[in-house]
Amino acid sequence: MRWRAQHTTAVVGEALYCWGGDQEGLVRSHDSPTKRQCTSAIDAFNLLSGVWSSQPTRGTPPLGIIGVSCTTINNNIYYFGGWCGHDTCYHNSLNCLDTLTLQWKELQSTNNNSVTKRGLGGMIVMGSEGEPQQLLVIGGVAPISTITQYHQFECNKMTGADDLVSTNEQNIYNLSSGQWTIPSVSGQCCPPTSGFIIEKINHNKGIMYGGAVTDSGITIPTNSIYLFQLSHNTINWESLKQGVIPNDGLWPKEREGHASTIINGVSTSPTLVVIGGLDNRHQPVNDCLLIDTNQYNWMKIPLPDSVTCRYCHTVSSFVFDPNHVFLTIVGGAVKREQKHVGGGVMEWFDTPVTDPNITMVVELVFNDGQWSVGPVLDSVNIPLLYEQILKERRKELNEFMTDKEKELQVINKSLRHDLQVARINNQSLQEALLETQSLSVSSAAALMEKDEMILRLESQLQEAKSLYYEKDEEKQFVEFTKASGEYKGKVIKLQDQDFDEKIHLEDQGIMKKEKIDFTLHEQDQFSIKGTDSVGVQFNYMIPSMEKRMLTLETQLLETKTLLTKRKRDQEDSPHSDNSKKLKTDELEESVDEKQIMTGEYEKLKAIVADNELYLAEVLKGKTQAEEQLKEKQIIIDDFKTTVSEKDAYISKLLKEKSQQQERITSQEEQSIKETSSVDVQFNYLIPSM
Repeated sequence: MRWRAQHTTAVVGEALYCWGGDQEGLVRSHDSPTKRQCTSAIDAFNLLSGVWSSQPTRGTPPLGIIGVSCTTINNNIYYFGGWCGHDTCYHNSLNCLDTLTLQWKELQSTNNNSVTKRGLGGMIVMGSEGEPQQLLVIGGVAPISTITQYHQFECNKMTGADDLVSTNEQNIYNLSSGQWTIPSVSGQCCPPTSGFIIEKINHNKGIMYGGAVTDSGITIPTNSIYLFQLSHNTINWESLKQGVIPNDGLWPKEREGHASTIINGVSTSPTLVVIGGLDNRHQPVNDCLLIDTNQYNWMKIPLPDSVTCRYCHTVSSFVFDPNHVFLTIVGGAVKREQKHVGGGVMEWFDTPVTDPNITMVVELVFNDGQWSVGPVLDSVNIPLLYEQILKERRKELNEFMTDKEKELQVINKSLRHDLQVARINNQSLQEALLETQSLSVSSAAALMEKDEMILRLESQLQEAKSLYYEKDEEKQFVEFTKASGEYKGKVIKLQDQDFDEKIHLEDQGIMKKEKIDFTLHEQDQFSIKGTDSVGVQFNYMIPSMEKRMLTLETQLLETKTLLTKRKRDQEDSPHSDNSKKLKTDELEESVDEKQIMTGEYEKLKAIVADNELYLAEVLKGKTQAEEQLKEKQIIIDDFKTTVSEKDAYISKLLKEKSQQQERITSQEEQSIKETSSVDVQFNYLIPSM
């Protein structure tokens, strides 16, 4: 491999392809057989053996050879633009090299004026697998005469080159339609820049760092970092500022002409690797940075100057396994200085990297979340040690895989055992579920039956209560009616007897009798009126009867006193005649009748007492019925409580069944996930082996 600078390298499969650039033997002409000889060959570095080989290509290679942008899709390498090598001759052609056939194909010629002719820009692929792939071209150096007039883009003159400008023009090439489009731009777009690095983070997102920009008419390197994202023909830009993201005080230096690669490993998020470049004093930036594109944490990796002290070079990554990555650094220059070219003119000259440092291989090791440096090989040691190192890594990998296979066997055995246990548990769970469902059905049937029983008991109880109150009211009414009728009959009889008694009494006894009859009639009317108005209210009627009894006893006593007096007067008077004796006899008969009436009253009073006793018995029966109703209600409540407890038990069984089912599903998913994870790791390593 001969020295070269401002070239391109691209990894396809297990080979690294190097094409173009300023190199030994290149004639700086537009087109010539000597130039064709340089552009028609491509150098390939075998990533498994560490051996370079030069392979001829077929077809017509592009004329832009220095500062070309390139990217890969599957087995194809795409090249855009570049400087022809003489004057201000830049190109905007798009070409494709098939690495399987090494056949060139021009997709867009350099005569297309819709895209600015330029070099030292960047190009990446946007779009995920299965979607239309697009090539995104950004920035670069261009002749001022070829700048397209798109209002969303800018250009700035470069120091020391009045006929060259830097641009931030952005173009998208659709591989399906074969057409260029100009995207819309939003956000904090990058300024006109050249000599920067650009890498793809995911299918529609990329990162841009460094490059040369114009500040106050002077071209200087920058340390700006931009993120951009493509969505529906619009590119949204975001500028990352120091202090906004965590970086432990570390921020990359200003640089241009540096090189980068993205490590897309299994163990890490996409990691950007940046090596070398030129600072604002045109001196090499002697460092290597690793940038986690997920957290944007910066890490400086200590590497020898033979690796980092260069610019206008390339760096590529080869992921051997999840923990080992090999970086391949190719070409570049180590020194820039101005020299007199005659006539008082000074020009910049670059001193290229020479053997044994033209090709350098660096091993990076990732363990426990940290990067470290392994062996560093130059062009002399690569043929001697590189392949041996790969064999050792392969041996370690085989041992690792053997251990993993053993672990996998143990895991599979454990998984089979767990699966068997899970199936047994599942079967037991199914049986428990069936039993629970059967119990649930029977419990539901029993619950429905008990609910119906409760409804029947409540209905019967309500009917019994209604019937009881109807019978009670009916009986009270009948007894009251009967008592009222008998009482009224007795009262009427007493009235008639009192009326007859008025006819026979002529003297003071007659007047006393009328007075007694009037009082008795008044009390009878009061008692009858009270009875008719109250109806079934026996308690109201009883005081009237007692009062009536006292009145009758008083009248009887007065009558007896009167008769006794008359009899004594008759006995004392010899002139008493038969008429008075007759009247006296009539009075005695009246008294006898009143005594008979008093006896009837006693009978009536006994009937009322019987009614009161019956009423007390009825009330007692009512109380007993209410107590029975309360007892039945307690039984019903106890039954409902039992049913609720059974429902809670059924819910508990269903919950336990759901939890058991979730545990079984989790075990099966975990088994599948662990098996799949091991299979993926195993399958990932097979191509490398």
